[in-house]
Amino acid sequence: MLNQDRRELRLRRVFILLSWLTLVLGVFLSFFDQGATTPVVVAAVLGGTYVVGLQTIPISYLSRQWLQDLLTTAGILLTMSASALTGGAASPYLLLSLSPVLVAATLGGLRPGLAASTLGIAALTIVTFATDTFDVSAVLQWVALILLVAITSAQARRVLLESRTREMQLTRASAEATARIERLSRANSLLARFVEEADSRELNPVTVGISALEELADSISMDGGVIALAGNDGPVVVARAGAESPGSIRTVIPLSVGEHSVGFAAITSQDELTRNDWTVAHDLLQPVALAFGNILLLQDIAQRAVREERQRLARDLHDEIGPSLASLGLAVDLALLRHPADPDLAQHLQVLRSSVTGLVEDVRSTVADLRMSPQPSISEVLRRIAGDLPENSPKVDIRLEELRPPRPSLAPDIAAIVVEALRNAIAHSHATAIIVHGTSDFDEGRITVFDDGTGFDRSKVSDGRFGLVGMEERAERMGASLNISSTHRGTTVTIAWGPE
Repeated sequence: MLNQDRRELRLRRVFILLSWLTLVLGVFLSFFDQGATTPVVVAAVLGGTYVVGLQTIPISYLSRQWLQDLLTTAGILLTMSASALTGGAASPYLLLSLSPVLVAATLGGLRPGLAASTLGIAALTIVTFATDTFDVSAVLQWVALILLVAITSAQARRVLLESRTREMQLTRASAEATARIERLSRANSLLARFVEEADSRELNPVTVGISALEELADSISMDGGVIALAGNDGPVVVARAGAESPGSIRTVIPLSVGEHSVGFAAITSQDELTRNDWTVAHDLLQPVALAFGNILLLQDIAQRAVREERQRLARDLHDEIGPSLASLGLAVDLALLRHPADPDLAQHLQVLRSSVTGLVEDVRSTVADLRMSPQPSISEVLRRIAGDLPENSPKVDIRLEELRPPRPSLAPDIAAIVVEALRNAIAHSHATAIIVHGTSDFDEGRITVFDDGTGFDRSKVSDGRFGLVGMEERAERMGASLNISSTHRGTTVTIAWGPE
């Protein structure tokens, strides 16, 4: 909802900015060409009435169809009346007459946009005939421009709505995946208890059953339960907890590996288990291989779905929003070329052109990020390196908090710098312990690699030694700060990116 409100506010600012710019342009040119005559003053009042009305109406009211229709009709009548008073087909207020069409198409879609275009074209035809300024070529050019504004705005609205829908779908899918991961995390916790029990005593069906019932009691609402193991002569109860009171409901959950049944769990409770409780219990009771298999399968499905949605969003941004912004930039450039003598107007148009250029660059950057292949997290890379070390290597302690992985365009360089710092510490520091800590949150983060080794003198290190030059070049290329400090007590390498 907050993102939607922000989009609506930005949309309102665009309407108002474009309307004020075209109004100022119309007033200035009409006064410059015709002087402060009564028709010119009346035209300025009519155009100003429309723009002030557009700015005054709350954005929440514009979602009402009848108000959209009223605003569009009034806007076309007012702006075309201003055009009729100031030269007809040659009136500088014709640019302002595009504003109602833009508003109708952006707020209502293609059909209201075309309806507004039809009304605007009809009004333009009447005005040109009434003022004896009808010219087929000029009128056709304005007709094409009106239709272009309507179709482009409606298309941009469609893409925006589809992006919003996909965003909501991805949010729901992410919430479901998060809940699933939480349930699997509980199952992983139970498996960790099994490992601890295997280290301390013999792991047998009884200890497994007791641990499973304890974990179930902590995770769902239950009065008691039993765990039974399948045997040649029938199921054998290996663990029992609580008591089955009169009137309680008994829920049986099969335990299986693939299609092979290995027993069952019976849970008793005052009320029937909810779907969520049943799912939690089912996941907790899976064997180690099944739990890990589910986690890997879930990750693969989630990554594939996210990858496909990223590709779709990238295509839509590239094929729909990008050309629309380019068309808007072209329209501004044309306005600059037609009226180069007005410095104030040129300044306003230059500001608008810069804003459009910034939006185009943002779209390109977003498309590039969406199309980049997902990279493994920095923690995964570091743990893989630490896991391959021989027994006599320094102890590596990884304490990274990755809220979100770094931006795809930055991730390879950040990972390369951190990995190089870790490998240098392992190979050259003579340390007993290495700590990698910090945070990462997409566009900003800070990661430090510290070792308790003997350190080194930077002034005595030859160029290219330890990969320091490559690390500095990567940091400079991505606009990050790299700080390397070393004493006889150890070395600290810190990479920071994002706003300070």
